[in-house]
Amino acid sequence: MFWAEVSCEVSDEDSEMVADLLRLAGAGGVAFIGPSLIRDRISSADSGEALVFPESMCLDGPLRVTAYFPVDDLLENRVRLIKEALEEKWAREGGLGPRPALVLSQIENSNWATAWKSYYTVDHVGERVVIVPSWVDYSPDRGEVVILLDPGEAFGTGQHESTRGAIRAIEAHLEPSARLLDVGCGSGILSIVAAKLGASMVDGVDNDSVAVAVARSNVDENQVSDRVAINLGDLASGITGRYDVVVANILADVVARLARDLPRLLVPGGKCISSGFVAKQEECVRLALESAGHTIIDRLQLEEWVTLVSEG
Repeated sequence: MFWAEVSCEVSDEDSEMVADLLRLAGAGGVAFIGPSLIRDRISSADSGEALVFPESMCLDGPLRVTAYFPVDDLLENRVRLIKEALEEKWAREGGLGPRPALVLSQIENSNWATAWKSYYTVDHVGERVVIVPSWVDYSPDRGEVVILLDPGEAFGTGQHESTRGAIRAIEAHLEPSARLLDVGCGSGILSIVAAKLGASMVDGVDNDSVAVAVARSNVDENQVSDRVAINLGDLASGITGRYDVVVANILADVVARLARDLPRLLVPGGKCISSGFVAKQEECVRLALESAGHTIIDRLQLEEWVTLVSEG
């Protein structure tokens, strides 16, 4: 079988929205690569650590979002739908930059099996968390919390600033033995991070069956299945438990909708860690959280992406 690689270059701000359109079209994997990610790797590298990227690589320019689709009878229609979705989105959102052009190329199945893995390397996030691809051998330093990750077809690899911000917020605000709800869990990375940082119980939920399967596999790989349960669901619909922390690394308007459920989801004094939106969308998220009776107690910003920590 052959696979089609569909990519486009966009601003950091628009990258997650474009990736979401690609996933909705049935992408068999989505990857991000670009200057902001490279700068973050370089700035976080220890002085004695070899850089993952060549020093000569250009550090200015857009982010490249890449997705993979099987070359079959549906491919032409998929690409057409992606183009139409991009055109519609850019026509509806007046503040966006130039509409990205899609670049289509074909790769052999033998290359697909490993091609996407080149996007993922050992990654230090925050003070203690280290994300290690499941196919890489890594010997952790004392105190490091290692997350073995096979992103597969699910979103959430730790590369994107929104995920990195959420991880750092969990590190800073998760209390020992806390109960945590991860809404839109994707690959399960935040659920696993919470469990390994001391959460006594974690529920992860996603509305994508592929993400649920990948997340469950990652939970097993990290040996935290005794504390982490991943289920298919739509936001907080049907969830009756109460938690010390709710994490939502999703789009701004979805976080705003979820905020209405926070009073019933959180124990008194519980915290919400919300991420997945850029600075210009922050105000609407703040207003939604405040309407739910929350006070912002912490804010992180990586590039254009904002993570808010609020308390009820």
